[in-house]
Amino acid sequence: MKISLPFLLFIVSIAVNAQTQTVLENNPTGLKWYQVNTQHFKVLFPKGFDVQAQRMANTLEYIHAAEAKSLGTEPRKISVVLQNQSSQSNAFVSILPRRSEFYTMPPQDYNFIGTNDWLDLLASHEYRHIVQYQHATRGFNRVFYYLFGNPTLAGMAQISAPQWFWEGDAVATETAFTHSGRGKIPNFNLIFKTNILEGRTFNYHKQYLRSYKHNIPNHYVLGYNMVSYLRRKMNDPEIWGKITARSWSVPFIPFAFSNAIKKETGLYVKDLYNEMAATFKSEWQKEVDQLKLTSFEKVNPRTTSAYTDYLYPQAQEDGSILVMKQGIGDINQFVLLKDGEEKKVFTPGFINDAGMLSSAYTSVVWNEYGYNPRWRVKNYSLIKIYDYKSKQKRVIGGKRQRFGSAALSPKGDKIVTVRSDNDYTNTLMVLEIFSGRPLKEFPNAANNFYSMPRWSEDGSKIIVLKSTRQGKTISIVDAESGAEEDIVPVTQENIGHPVWAGKYIFFNSPISGIDNIYAISLETKQRYQVTTSKYGAYNPSISKDGKTIYYNEQAKDGMDVVKIPFDPSAWSVNKGNTIEDHSYQHLVEQEGRPGIFDSIPQTVLPVQRYSKLKGMINPYSWGFLLTNDLAQITAAVASRDILNTTSITAGYVYDINERTNMWQAGISYQGFYPIINLTARTGDRVNDEKAFGNTVEFEWNETTLEGGLSIPLVLTKSKYIQQLSIGNSVGLTRVSSFINTIKRNGTVIYKGKDRFVPLNDTLDYMYKDQLRDGDFVYNHFTLSYYHLLKTSYRDYLYRWGQSLNVDLYNTPFTSDFTGRLLALRGTLYFPGLAKHHYLYSRVAYQKSLQGIETDIYTFRNRIPKPRGYSYPNDEKFYTLSMNYSFPLWYPDIALGPILNIQRIKLNAFYDYGKGYGKQFYYNQEKNDVYYGLTDDIYQSIGVETTFDFNFMRFLPKFELGFRSSYLKANRTTGSGVVFEILIGNIGF
Repeated sequence: MKISLPFLLFIVSIAVNAQTQTVLENNPTGLKWYQVNTQHFKVLFPKGFDVQAQRMANTLEYIHAAEAKSLGTEPRKISVVLQNQSSQSNAFVSILPRRSEFYTMPPQDYNFIGTNDWLDLLASHEYRHIVQYQHATRGFNRVFYYLFGNPTLAGMAQISAPQWFWEGDAVATETAFTHSGRGKIPNFNLIFKTNILEGRTFNYHKQYLRSYKHNIPNHYVLGYNMVSYLRRKMNDPEIWGKITARSWSVPFIPFAFSNAIKKETGLYVKDLYNEMAATFKSEWQKEVDQLKLTSFEKVNPRTTSAYTDYLYPQAQEDGSILVMKQGIGDINQFVLLKDGEEKKVFTPGFINDAGMLSSAYTSVVWNEYGYNPRWRVKNYSLIKIYDYKSKQKRVIGGKRQRFGSAALSPKGDKIVTVRSDNDYTNTLMVLEIFSGRPLKEFPNAANNFYSMPRWSEDGSKIIVLKSTRQGKTISIVDAESGAEEDIVPVTQENIGHPVWAGKYIFFNSPISGIDNIYAISLETKQRYQVTTSKYGAYNPSISKDGKTIYYNEQAKDGMDVVKIPFDPSAWSVNKGNTIEDHSYQHLVEQEGRPGIFDSIPQTVLPVQRYSKLKGMINPYSWGFLLTNDLAQITAAVASRDILNTTSITAGYVYDINERTNMWQAGISYQGFYPIINLTARTGDRVNDEKAFGNTVEFEWNETTLEGGLSIPLVLTKSKYIQQLSIGNSVGLTRVSSFINTIKRNGTVIYKGKDRFVPLNDTLDYMYKDQLRDGDFVYNHFTLSYYHLLKTSYRDYLYRWGQSLNVDLYNTPFTSDFTGRLLALRGTLYFPGLAKHHYLYSRVAYQKSLQGIETDIYTFRNRIPKPRGYSYPNDEKFYTLSMNYSFPLWYPDIALGPILNIQRIKLNAFYDYGKGYGKQFYYNQEKNDVYYGLTDDIYQSIGVETTFDFNFMRFLPKFELGFRSSYLKANRTTGSGVVFEILIGNIGF
């Protein structure tokens, strides 16, 4: 099948346009920025982050050649921004504009960070993405870059190599170069391995593009296994460099990536996947067959096969178990398990998952994100506590903190937590629970990384994971003096989730090749293996009477809570690693630099102040783009500074529908609390309309200047997403050379310069929404607010929520025209009769200024009206829409490599609308004005069927469908059925 180059450019332009952000991710205005420069990197950092900036500059320069070697390229100099205001643990590389950003707060979850230093891990993974983009700048991709800039390069590079390669190759790189990359952590591969051994191998399309029916790990996991397996099979560290060199050279050829794999290995991509899955299944099955599995009793019920985890069990005083429940169809919530039943306790907000929970009596504590209202990068990690007996919730320790994992003391009067400061220092501390004030802050001169702290049973000691540059250990900290004692040697073993019970410390470890629970005797220092799990055992919790161990056991449909007796005689003495992992050792050997982060130079590099003003102009896009609605072609230059404060565009626009030309420019400065937007455009306009059997053509020149302020606020504090945005803009439009032409059967019967258009020999009709020659000054006020319940993976609408939008146009300044419009739109969401069913209602009201005066201008419609109709431009309009929407089927049908259908949805609707208005006519002979009423009622009932699908193995999902509407007859329209094609969201 041949796909044209224009089609691929259309796909690329959709990707680029969809990534354009109205509100940029940036920092508070007062933050001062500095820079450290090396040969290949410019490291930008806020004041106070100097030590880590020096380290990262040295680190990135040191790993530069080694990490790029297997792709055979050398990236040109790039900016790396160290973001220290965020409590999210993340990073990315983008070429829109070209830079990388590291979010520097380390995660508390040991299965994410491993035994690594957080910034080292980011440097290894993200630098590989920089290498990939440089490697992709070749062949026709290089031509596209010179012609159109970074967006087209990014789009074509993403099209011609699947997302699983990008992330899988980066994970393989971090695995080869760090002591504990994700490929060395069994939990990373847990779901993939479970699915394979449970007979859920799935086909390549489903494994990559994912599914709403089954829980399938993301493309990081698939990619790592594909990349790692082929490097092992071919024994060639450069094999993927050869493959991508082929596909990135000719990105416009469909399936170039699969064809390149075929040329290098003899296998198409789906054949490579099938071989990889079969090989790993055989190896994993042999390993499992050697195990004598622990016998346990399951605690939680399962009423559905939809993948659901019951995480972090906490034994309660009454014998129940508190867990965090989450899954493919469930948002995170706390539930109590007892006697084979579950009871919902509380739904938290947006959790900063530390890999643990802690409870005492009837209270539970966890970490949750807090948000700065205006600055998107600045956010917090808070400690929240909920008492499910009194139903009270509180924030402990302040609403502008950066706390990691937290644990309640046995008496419930104190909390031990980890504070991560903006300078990358890490402090273990104790808070008083009622006031939240600090009681203890333990010294940490070496800046070791602490995580997952818990109390001893008597509250006198604290156990905590401690990571140093040499590895990880479990430390016991005296709660009064702060004295530390390491109870296991410092090694690269990725231990986690320590729990104190009597004379034992329990913890998780992957030392056997499978995550299991271990215990160490505080008396003898002997270490025991407590569980032998098929896939993985995690998160031990001991019952209050000390007779039962509860823990998480991975099963086919999710993490279960299981229990076994507390019986040390049944435990085996730990024998160390019993299973050889074939997935990563070859990567380490092929790269040959396993300890590269252990010998980073410490060169002191000069520091300079970074000038935001000098960096304001930073072009990253040029050339042609096609808008999402296929309405305009733009030849423009786009610029955005590295710190996301200033966005500038300027260029030429060709309107496909109007066949007209226009020049436009805009700047958005977002470094102040209010966003400042300025735009200017000038050019020709054309509008064709049908009127009373005639064709009316309007032509004019239009110049518009508009400036405004907006304040977008994030108000989220709970399970509801809340945002408020207020804006106001003032615009001046100047119309010149206005002329209308009336044609009947192709013959010109009239040309004029006014908005009055002759109907016949005596009557003229006035077009209220056209401007004749003159100046038009308008003011546009906007307000939007929404309050929406967070969603699960399967949710495509909200089960509860409200939204409101207000538009107010008027003409408060002296100009040649007068107009006014008020538009109100609201949506109410309610749960339906079953899970993932949605009942929602849309209401709207609009009123505009109308009259017989020739200087009145009617603004364009701003509200949705009943489906299936076309309308007059009414003075007032009310509308109500009732909808019931639900998923009809999760088919997971792949029609070859072209189409992959994941979900079919149905929406039944009833729309009602009532309009009041007038149409004005002018009698030339009598010099009189007449009007006709347009008052009418509009009603439609119908069904919308939409399909969520992937096209040509692209990871983003498209939505396409059709609508059937039955229209009830009114004054102007007869009854009947209307069919329409629906083009929904594009999931970039």
